[in-house]
Amino acid sequence: MRLKVSTLLYLAALTAAVAGAASCSDSRTYDHYESVSLQGWTRSDTLTFNIPRQWEGTYQLDLCIRAAQTYPYRSISLLMERKVTSYRHRKKQEVIFHDTINCEIINEKGMLEGQNGISTTEIRRPVTSFHLNRNDSLHITIHHIMSQDAVPGISDIGIRLTQQ
Repeated sequence: MRLKVSTLLYLAALTAAVAGAASCSDSRTYDHYESVSLQGWTRSDTLTFNIPRQWEGTYQLDLCIRAAQTYPYRSISLLMERKVTSYRHRKKQEVIFHDTINCEIINEKGMLEGQNGISTTEIRRPVTSFHLNRNDSLHITIHHIMSQDAVPGISDIGIRLTQQ
């Protein structure tokens, strides 16, 4: 009887070890998309991303764009505002950063950049790497700064935060 119990425990431990070793270790802490109108993303349509509190560490912030072949320009210019909210000694502190991002959508050959999907392509552009303290949160807003008010051909804008 004792042999059966110990054998069962060894098998359970072996199964847990194999499952732990085979499981993925995805470092993404936030990955979210907001939809925009394919007929025209207007300059006044500001996209908002509220990233909850994070653990202390260094993070990589990526901008993700899903574009269709109907996009009329080679690139898009975006303005990203990042507000980091910290709580130090029971006081709320906010620091604001502005990033201007120019992302190529269509290459010299007239083809969409990025990973091709069924009807759109996904482009991921690294924006910045930064350090967060424990319980810091982020509020990110994005809008385009193109000369035309309504920019057609963009379907989704996303934010990906990965811990390095």
